[in-house]
Amino acid sequence: MAPTGRGEILLIVDGDDGQRKVLSSMLISEGFHCLVSSTAAQAMEFVETHEIALAFLATNLCGKSGFQLLREIKSRGTDTSVIMVADSRDVEFAIQSVRSGAYDFVTRPLNPVLLGFCLRRALETRRLEFMAAESKRSLDSKVAERTRELSQNLAKIKSASIDTIMRLSRAAEFKDEDTGSHIERMSRYTAIVADRMGLPDPYVESMLYASSMHDIGKIGIPDSILLKSGKLTPDEWEVMKRHTIIGAKILDGAEAEVVRLGGIIALSHHEKWNGTGYPFGFKGEDIPLSGRIAAIADVFDSLTSKRVYRTDDFTPEETFRIIEQSVGVQFDPTVFAAFKAAWPVIVAEQERFRRLESSRRETVDSLS
Repeated sequence: MAPTGRGEILLIVDGDDGQRKVLSSMLISEGFHCLVSSTAAQAMEFVETHEIALAFLATNLCGKSGFQLLREIKSRGTDTSVIMVADSRDVEFAIQSVRSGAYDFVTRPLNPVLLGFCLRRALETRRLEFMAAESKRSLDSKVAERTRELSQNLAKIKSASIDTIMRLSRAAEFKDEDTGSHIERMSRYTAIVADRMGLPDPYVESMLYASSMHDIGKIGIPDSILLKSGKLTPDEWEVMKRHTIIGAKILDGAEAEVVRLGGIIALSHHEKWNGTGYPFGFKGEDIPLSGRIAAIADVFDSLTSKRVYRTDDFTPEETFRIIEQSVGVQFDPTVFAAFKAAWPVIVAEQERFRRLESSRRETVDSLS
């Protein structure tokens, strides 16, 4: 039976009654049907007797660890996605869980914005994988029709407002294939840092989507410069720097607050803390906070990804040292402190993106 939006059943497994109630109330308020359990044994009964779309597993279970339960669920061959729930002090466990088959993880105290984002992505990916599996089982005259159905179902998942934002932000990506999933990764890192700084939930959510528009101005840069594999000449570099101004102009005058914030980020994410950045050479706190946060997320993802102008990508650890050496010069020390505090979460998130992108490539290959 195909997954069906809010009709999907979620499972919460947590040995702590209070934490279990907190998570279940969040999910029930969003219209989901939830099953709850405090033990691994009861959880497996639910998995065997219900079609569980998504399971939240905590580390503190009676009888088994959350990691053991994760392995048992995966060994049954179910299509249940798993999100681990860990205490902030237990991040290493969460990282191990993600690498062992969990879709994602969240840490306490639970942030409703990031929890909702994580939940929507998990269910969206599950639907995508379901449709791909259906297509694999029917290599006949209906393949083309099923592919169209897949595209239509994916389009319905996104709300009109978010779809509009992503269309804007990906406009430049069609010109610069090097960016790949850079937009998606960078926006998630931005939200993680903003959240670690203790900023209000509505602002964190706005940053999540607004930061995806940071390079929209590249749509106005000639391909001969944007896709050049060698070093840019001084004149070419001046043209390249204009993408900040172009991006701000594209987004200027928007009524939606998140799009206006996207314009600020597009304009300011290349400014530097010491005033040597562009386009205006703003210094210190004269640079908008949104631009300062996006700057560190942008550099982290750019350095850890292969680009047309660079033959090798850096490891996360190498990139961390490069960024650390630029604190007070290129980056805001306060923003870096939050980046450093969130480092285990960011590394785990990067690893999850690597696995997700590999899965997406396999899905596309299966449908071609």
